[in-house]
Amino acid sequence: MVSTVSERMTERLALKGVAADRIALFKNWLDPQAIKPLDDPGPLRATLGISPDKVVALYAGNMGEKQGLDTLLDVARRLTHRRDILLVVAGEGAARPRLEAAAKGLANVRFLPLQPAAEFNRLLNMADLHLLPQRADAADLVMPSKLIGMVGSGRPVIAGTRLDTEVAAIVGHCGLIVAPEDGAAMATAVETLADDRDQRLALGRAARAYAIAELDKATILEGFHRQLQHLVDK
Repeated sequence: MVSTVSERMTERLALKGVAADRIALFKNWLDPQAIKPLDDPGPLRATLGISPDKVVALYAGNMGEKQGLDTLLDVARRLTHRRDILLVVAGEGAARPRLEAAAKGLANVRFLPLQPAAEFNRLLNMADLHLLPQRADAADLVMPSKLIGMVGSGRPVIAGTRLDTEVAAIVGHCGLIVAPEDGAAMATAVETLADDRDQRLALGRAARAYAIAELDKATILEGFHRQLQHLVDK
């Protein structure tokens, strides 16, 4: 059998001639006890000196050249008038030095190093909303693993992706979708959620509900085990 992590990739396997009964969907999963909404999302903010009244828009993940992260700096430039909004960019990668240099002078952007695993859930909970930029040429097949932590933390997601992608199908239930690499549209979406706490909370609840229903570790591994058992029994 051939397994892959997204529905769109299974379609591509079929187009490449893999028989339907040899294709297995084996999603990336969420440990709902390790990544979960916290009653008090503030401890890490206090440690980092981030005011509790700031609306934090967080990107946490790899900082590679293929992530479309220049969009985040475009967003920051367009939101300099909003002193209540802070963009936090956490992680490491080849593009980080260039991005940090380009962000000099932007008081509404804060870079954080890669956080230890023990702090990851607290980092995700520090956010009021998550940002998921993507490059237009990578949005079709990609199913970013970072999206799992975003929805698992019970926070809304703003994703830069086309409407016909699997990412859009997920975020459509628990966030806002904008065109990839469109900093103006993403900035507007950030303002929309920053100004509407009730919408943020409702979308966050929807995100958590999706994570539990579709990405639960035990459920996904149990399904994969059944597929393996079926092969053994043939």
